[in-house]
Formats: sequence, structure tokens, C-alpha cells
Amino acid sequence: MSSLKPPSLPERIAGSSVTEATLTAVAALTGGPLAALLPVLAKSLASERQRKRIEEALVEIDTTLQRHEKMLRDLSDEQYKLINEAILALLQTTNPTKIAYLRRAVQNSLSIQDILPQESVALSRIVRDISADEADFLVRNFEYERIQVTSGTPQHERKVLVVHPASAENLVVTGLVSLGLLEAAESTWGDSGLLRYSNIVAKLLVLLHERT
Repeated sequence: MSSLKPPSLPERIAGSSVTEATLTAVAALTGGPLAALLPVLAKSLASERQRKRIEEALVEIDTTLQRHEKMLRDLSDEQYKLINEAILALLQTTNPTKIAYLRRAVQNSLSIQDILPQESVALSRIVRDISADEADFLVRNFEYERIQVTSGTPQHERKVLVVHPASAENLVVTGLVSLGLLEAAESTWGDSGLLRYSNIVAKLLVLLHERT
């Protein structure tokens, strides 16, 4: 009798295999006609592409975690939560750019030592819910001090990023506000109508940046 292959490091961290997370869990939660269709969907071309994307990402994560196995053994509860949530989010993500960000979040979580419990909760939720476009926006534009949604030309001494209300970028800004990553600036005359990055953004970018 052949023995079962032991679970990989990322599977042990996530607490479930890819199949269990993407098919069995969905079937159990939804039931009805969708559960009956899952075997058919699993054999579709899109599902095959997704399976390959997930497998490739998990192989890379597994390699990273094995390379830092000592750090993995010494994980704090906060680091464990970040890694766990990032892997679980990866299993439900189809966007290749978002998958890349989640891989970075797993790797970078290994070296974050000063994260507080509430920060871990917030970052886990953000990493799960943020879109690739929203993450790209933060990475590209964090150098700006303020953001203003306007169709006019602002007159500010600060370094302000102007976003047109009718642009696709404004939808990204709206999403970042709903995630708590952009907030109203101070109630001063000079900052009236401006948005600023919330304090958690700096730590989020530590998770999402690509190591060189």
C-alpha cells in the first residue's frame, strides 16, 4: 500500500490543501446546484489555469519557507496569522498580480518582528481584500503627502496627487478609503478636502514590497 505524500509547509500553515479550500469548502458552504457543478467547473480551462497559478505560487512559497525554516519555527502569533491569511487569500485569487503580492506578503511576514496583535488583524484583513490595482496605487504613489479628488488645479504647497473624479483611478481611491488606507487629512485650512495615508499603510507596504 502506497503511503500518502506528507503536506507541504504552506499546506500545513494554511491548515488545508488547495482542493479542500477551493472545492470541498465551497461545496459544503453553498450546496444546491452549484455544489453539483463543481466537478464540471474543476475540469474547465479556466480552472486548469487557476490550478497551475496556485500550484506555482505554492511551490515558490514552499521554497521560501523551507529556506527560512528556523524563522518559521520561531514565528510569533501575529506573524503566523499574516502568513496563514495570505495563503488562504491566495487560494481564492485569480489575478496574477495579486498572487504575486500575496507571495511577497508571506515572505516578508517572516522578518516582521514588531507587529502588534491589532495590526496583525488589520493587515490580514487588508491583504485579503485589497485589489491588485489598489496595491499598485499605494506602491506607486506613497511618496505623495496628500491626495485630492478634483477636476480643478489645487493650490497647495504640499506634494499633492490630483485624481480626477471621472477617472478609473478615483475608483481605486474610493476602494482605499473603504479599506481604511486613505482618510481625511487634518481639519486645517491648508488640508481642507485632502486625503492622507493612514498609519497602517507603511507596514502594509513592508509586506507588499519586492525584495531585491
